[in-house]
Amino acid sequence: MSRSLALVLLLWSGAAVPQGGMAVTAARTEAAGYAVTHGLVVKNLVAQCQRFRDRLKVEPDAALAGWRQRNAERAAAAEAYFVYAAAAIERQEGAAAAESFNRRTRGLFRRKANDTLNDIFERTAPQPWVCEQWIDAIAQGKTDLDWESKYLNTLDELVAFERSLRPGAGK
Repeated sequence: MSRSLALVLLLWSGAAVPQGGMAVTAARTEAAGYAVTHGLVVKNLVAQCQRFRDRLKVEPDAALAGWRQRNAERAAAAEAYFVYAAAAIERQEGAAAAESFNRRTRGLFRRKANDTLNDIFERTAPQPWVCEQWIDAIAQGKTDLDWESKYLNTLDELVAFERSLRPGAGK
């Protein structure tokens, strides 16, 4: 069972959620949104740079794999937060409100990621020198989720909450 599905089941059952759960807040939503958007940027940047793989010092897929490994727990907790938030909103306000939340947040992530990619590529087709610069940065960990320090504490709070829901936590 995926972590996200486990969160939803725990929320709906009301069992095993520490201290009544976790409030859905603007700060948590923003931090999780940063993580999701940033992950989309890295993934799509690597995809756009694949055409230059023979010219790059670092293999794009290897850079992405390293990024995913280093950022796995924060990225997974951010994704799980949105599943949890939607379930909490549905429970309190109904399915329409949860669907609206999902549409609004997911649309915002895509727009922000696309805007960032357009800025990186200066609104033109990807260029080898831009790809080399960014793929190297991804491989070296310079684009990891700790890059924007204002979100670190909140992301780590989401990680701790997600950990607390794992089977056997707190026993």
